[in-house]
Amino acid sequence: MVMCLAAAVACTNLDEEIYSKIAKESFFTSEEQFAKYSARAYTSLQHWGTEKSYWTFDMQITDEACTPINPNGGWDDEGRYREVQQHSIPSSNRLLECAWEYCFNGITACNDVLDTFNSVNKEFDGKDKVISEVKVLRAYYYFMAICYWEYVPYAVSKKMEGYPEKKDRAFIFNFVETEIKENIDNLTVEPTTEYYGRVTRGVANFVLAKLYLNAQFLIGTPKWAEAAAACKDIMTNNNGGSWYKIVDDYKSIFKVKNEFNEEGILAIPYSTVYTVSDHYAFLIHMSTLPVALCAPLGIPANAWDGIVAQPDFMASYESGDKRKAWTWMFGQMKDLAGNDLTIDIPDPSDPEKTITVPYVIDPDMPEEAYTTHRTALQGARIGKWEYQSDGTLTGGQVGMENEFYLMRYADVVLMYAEAMVRQNKGGEVVANADLQKIRTRAGLAPFTAATLTLDNLYQERSHELAVEGWHRQDMIRFGKYLAKWWNKDVKEEKDYNLPIPKSAVADNPNLK
Repeated sequence: MVMCLAAAVACTNLDEEIYSKIAKESFFTSEEQFAKYSARAYTSLQHWGTEKSYWTFDMQITDEACTPINPNGGWDDEGRYREVQQHSIPSSNRLLECAWEYCFNGITACNDVLDTFNSVNKEFDGKDKVISEVKVLRAYYYFMAICYWEYVPYAVSKKMEGYPEKKDRAFIFNFVETEIKENIDNLTVEPTTEYYGRVTRGVANFVLAKLYLNAQFLIGTPKWAEAAAACKDIMTNNNGGSWYKIVDDYKSIFKVKNEFNEEGILAIPYSTVYTVSDHYAFLIHMSTLPVALCAPLGIPANAWDGIVAQPDFMASYESGDKRKAWTWMFGQMKDLAGNDLTIDIPDPSDPEKTITVPYVIDPDMPEEAYTTHRTALQGARIGKWEYQSDGTLTGGQVGMENEFYLMRYADVVLMYAEAMVRQNKGGEVVANADLQKIRTRAGLAPFTAATLTLDNLYQERSHELAVEGWHRQDMIRFGKYLAKWWNKDVKEEKDYNLPIPKSAVADNPNLK
């Protein structure tokens, strides 16, 4: 009876321990736990590699790539890709919205993380370091936003009252610069495996260098010396050149399982297991490959046959530049064993029939490709990232295993060279071993004092960093963006600024 009475009393206590939630007072007690929670802000970076993203938008708003109608009549999408290519972008364009969402979903995630961090009263080693990481990451997202839009909404906390205010480039430029300067000394200098994919001092200086390099466009005041100094900080805080390197094998930077490449400063990790949705997967194989190439490459998927190189860009490579073939797939297509492939195409004399011809891709395309369609043999495909031949790339939900190096050391060296040349100090950098190695590993002659010019640096950046997401900034900085190129007419200066997406204006009356 005593036991029963005790049990009856116990049943009145309905409190239970909830294992699906952890009180922040119990969890936030170490740098490791802070870093785990900050992953929410980093996850937003993974949207970079999807089919509709800031990255793919940048490719097609420049002279690098395009997405004309494919042989099956696909990819027209009510003209949204043609609008981007021809710089006639309405505020309702879905690709424009995706670029906007990359920036502001990232900013919102950073704000949410920082709001939580700010409510933690406990002090421990590494706390300020992780907070500074997230603040610099937020500064990166804001920087990317003002490279596209003249005015953007500004918010540093979800607790701010009312709708975010609209701020101009000068305000955001100052915010980004201040945030990085105030937080850079808290960041780790050595890019150890523990900080792989996280913000380090190298990442902060990389963003600062980009900010200063594009200052003339963003705020009307050149800051070449400041850009050079930010690059120099990365180059000198490099443990005698052992942390970041211009690697011998260019293709190793883009291979499957390319983690911890010495040229990488910030990697976006991707996985065929953990990043498998259309929003967070690296889907370049689906976006560019035709179905006919999937099986010969060991990919059991029906790729979408979309993004191809622009003919003008393909024609811009120097003779002997190995990066042309390392970046693009053109000429005779081969299977994994090296055998020449053939393809069935409509018979020109009788469209009802097909003929078998060598699978030879011509980089050239007629300008009518947006109003009719290109053929299966037109348009070089993106081949910069090695494609997995192990059968794991099964479709649009499964992304590639390759890491995307959003920031790499070759870019730093080229930014430094440009900033020095713009200050008439090219003689101080022409003998730089890393600069010359970028050229020689591509099979080209080293720069000389006579050939280290702005025009040649523009071409070098274009081909070294092709389809890596920085080309629009380069085109604007070097005065190429408004010019005519394949399927695009000359544009006016107002074309530098993109319209704020219609959906963003509907969400925030301050953006009107």
